[in-house]
Amino acid sequence: MSNSYMDKVKKTRDQLNEVGPGFCAMKWLNETLYLQTGDNHSCYHPRPHHIPLHEIAKDPSALHNTEFKKQQRKTMLEGGRPEECYYCWNIEDLPGEHFSDRMFHSSSEWVTQEDLDLIKKMPWDKPINPRYLELSFGNGCNFKCGYCAPQASSLWVDEIKKHGNYDLTYDQYGIDFLNRDGHFYENEDENPYIDAFWEWWPDLKNNLKVLRLTGGEPLMSSNVFKMLELLDKEPAPDLEINMNSNLGVSKNKVQKLSKTIKKLLDENKIKRFRLYTSIDSWGPQAEYMRRGLKCDLWEENLDTFITITNSPVNIMITYNILCVGYFTPLLKKIRELRLKYNSDYNQMIGFDTPYLKEPPHWMINLLPKEEFGKFIDDDLEYIKRNIKQNMSEFDKFSEHEYEKFKRVRNYFFEDSPRITEDLIKRGRRDFYVFFNEYDQRSFLKFLEIFPKYENFMKLCKETYEKFER
Repeated sequence: MSNSYMDKVKKTRDQLNEVGPGFCAMKWLNETLYLQTGDNHSCYHPRPHHIPLHEIAKDPSALHNTEFKKQQRKTMLEGGRPEECYYCWNIEDLPGEHFSDRMFHSSSEWVTQEDLDLIKKMPWDKPINPRYLELSFGNGCNFKCGYCAPQASSLWVDEIKKHGNYDLTYDQYGIDFLNRDGHFYENEDENPYIDAFWEWWPDLKNNLKVLRLTGGEPLMSSNVFKMLELLDKEPAPDLEINMNSNLGVSKNKVQKLSKTIKKLLDENKIKRFRLYTSIDSWGPQAEYMRRGLKCDLWEENLDTFITITNSPVNIMITYNILCVGYFTPLLKKIRELRLKYNSDYNQMIGFDTPYLKEPPHWMINLLPKEEFGKFIDDDLEYIKRNIKQNMSEFDKFSEHEYEKFKRVRNYFFEDSPRITEDLIKRGRRDFYVFFNEYDQRSFLKFLEIFPKYENFMKLCKETYEKFER
């Protein structure tokens, strides 16, 4: 990781800690908004919380500035550490010096010194517009990734309606929310939260620096294309647009998106565009984790997008229990893609490796350290051996990428107070139940695709047979 970058992170850390050990700029400046459920959070580590309709009726900016979130801001300003932010406390409380996402994200390029000075001094209950907004209009999706949930995938809703819920101790996949009045909107055209967003938009866009469109699969949403058409008519030349896409949609949709983005960029109607796409391994293992994924189509759509737009793509890796034994092929694929698309001045393929923290049966912490830790160590060493030494090594990794994966390695071996014996026991029990049912519903065979997990599956079966609810 470059000295200049880490110097900025350390400076930001010190500025945050001057206010308190739990102070984080994301609670003010960042927002992820799920309009299909009326939920939001200011970082993807805490679970989303619901936005009361009566709050947005008074002020549409309550899509971000909920009374609940204001109370979390108050806690931070008064020197506390909100319980919901335990992901960062897990990292910061490890022995030695560790840098959490509270520090990394608060050092983002869209967080200015003026912003930090402002939120440190403003009253905790005063509304503010975010600088970064991740926005989901609906859960329409053509994938049903194993660790996802019905709230974010319409295909998951269909599966649970057809087959029922999984018999787990942790309810990730239930669809009870469909029966909660006002808590889920399947139709984007009849959603008061979407109405509130479009009411908020004229004021919001004045402060917004990055708008990230997500889903479900955003390319299946008419409101996403409405947003792009609106930017064509009413340009926002200082606004960066990002989009999450599984790149598993039709080639025609990807071509339509690519040509639209190229036009907006060529005519300076937006500042820049970056595509984020998810994949967690390569080949059969990746397709097993993310049902609907076809690696060949993913790679072809990636090529279409980069060729037409000349815009960068960032790979979002949800590092989960099934990645551990089969991660090297993806690292090699990333190097291959970088060699194809990178140049002296353009890093076209980026990636990040946050570890999955729920549902528990997908957590890396369930794995025996002696048997599986060697895979993580080997991958970390592979990244280290291939760190870029000069600009001409287009395929190599950065120090930043090495440090991010090193953090995953440390978390696996050192655990945290949250990783209790009971959590591991329940996770292993659920692992056995889930993947056996997952195979039956998907016509798959786990051990044919993940033979390295044979002993672990036996361990999980034994845990299941001894388990008492």
